[in-house]
Parts: sequence; structure tokens; C-alpha cells
Amino acid sequence: MMLYGFREREQILDIFEFITGLRMNHAFIRPGGLSTDLPDGTLEKVKAFVDSFPAKVDEYEQLLTENQIWIDRNRGVGILEADVALGLGVTGPLLRAAGVPHDLRKQTPYAGYEKYDFDVATKTAGDCEARYLVRVKEMRESTKIVGQVIESLPEGPVMVEDRKIAWPAQLALGEGGLGNAPEYIRKIMGESMEALIHHFKLVTEGFKVPAGEVYVPLESPRGELGYHIVSTGGTKPWRVHGRDPSFVNLQAMPHMVRGGLIADVIASVASIDPVMGGVDR
Repeated sequence: MMLYGFREREQILDIFEFITGLRMNHAFIRPGGLSTDLPDGTLEKVKAFVDSFPAKVDEYEQLLTENQIWIDRNRGVGILEADVALGLGVTGPLLRAAGVPHDLRKQTPYAGYEKYDFDVATKTAGDCEARYLVRVKEMRESTKIVGQVIESLPEGPVMVEDRKIAWPAQLALGEGGLGNAPEYIRKIMGESMEALIHHFKLVTEGFKVPAGEVYVPLESPRGELGYHIVSTGGTKPWRVHGRDPSFVNLQAMPHMVRGGLIADVIASVASIDPVMGGVDR
């Protein structure tokens, strides 16, 4: 299964690299918008993947969903009931596999999700098999969303015009990846002292944020990912706290494995799908 999944994963990472110059840690979304517009040919590459991916998911299902060995290994293992999940603050596929249709893209839409037609995948068994089936359904629903985005993507600027907020550099995708465009370097280093000062002031100091506090969550693949930020009106936050779903969801482990086999611990942890870097954070 991993070999099948990595096949499509590589195609997705190739698209990321085509857009940003990097396969990981893209830094493509910046305060005020995007670092650059999409390169020519991006939508064609994305559409080709969207058109081909449903058949690949069919292969996953042929390999696993009707596989009696897979069913026997996951059905009834690592059960997490809805009331326990809610009490622990569990979100994402773990909660939806227990029968709770909670998805921030539906409950509190953001980033245009209210415009797209997609279903919230749920099951009721709350076991490893249910969590697997929810994720398979979510792959299909995500493909539907991306297809709708391609058809409705507007033209226009990709960064706000307020130069006190917008990232100062004019970036371009070159052989070495995403970097400052040569014409921008020429301007700040040889033509405009004001532009040079503005560039280094924003890069080194950032921009001022009004005093106050905010919590912004989004629906990540593993559940609610959110940040609570408190500002005193300066260029740096006074307090920052991140809610990582992997850290929260791991609280369910003792309940999921109690009374089971040692071997079931492996299946249960895998069904949580934690990112340990998020847990450490």
C-alpha cells in the first residue's frame, strides 16, 4: 500500500516543486497573499492529476477495502467512541470515524470552502477500519474540491497592495528555486535607496499588528490545527500557542488500546497518523 501511495505522493510533490521550486517547506503563502503567481502550465498539471487520481484510489480499495486479511486486522481494533473522543478534544478523521460529522470547512468555512460541493465522510464504528474508510473517502472528496477550484480560480493580484504589509521582495522561480527576481535586486541595490530601506525594515522588523488576540483554526488532514496569538501592538507577538491535532489526538491512545493485544498498539497508532514534530511542538 505504501508503494502505491508514494507513487501518487511523488506526483503531488512534483507539482509543488514546479510551483515553488521546493518539494517541502515551500513558504509560498505569505502575509497578504502569495509569494508569486502560479507558473504557466500549473493548472494543466493539476488537472491531469485530478483526472487520473480517482482510478488510483480505486486501486487502493481493490487492494485493501475488500481484502479479508486487512478487514480482520483492523475491524474492532482501537475502538474510540464518540463521547470519549469529544471529551478528549479529538478532531479530524478519528472523530468522524466515530460518527461525529465535525469538519471546520463546513461548520465555519474559510478560504472559499463555502463555494465548493463536498461531503463530510463519516463512519460509526470508531475502529481502525472506520478511520481507514473515512480517509479513503476524504481522498475522493479532496479531489472533487481541487477540481472545483481549478474551474473557479480567479485572475488578478496575488498580494495585497499595502506595501507596509506585503512581502517586500519581488520573487521569481529560477534554476535554484524561488528567489529574488534579478530586476528586483537591481532596483534595491542600484536604483532606489528607499526601496532598499523598506526591504530590510520589513525583513528584519516585520510589520505592526494591532493590539488584541485571535484564534484561527483550520481543518488539517489530522484535525483542527489552530493558533492563538496575542499582540500588544508591536511587530512581534506577545504570546503564541499552537493547537496541533496530533498532540491532542494522541490522548486517545490509552483508551484505544486498553484490553487489547500488544500488536494492536501498532495498528491503533497508525490509525491516529500522528506527526511527531507537531506533538513535540
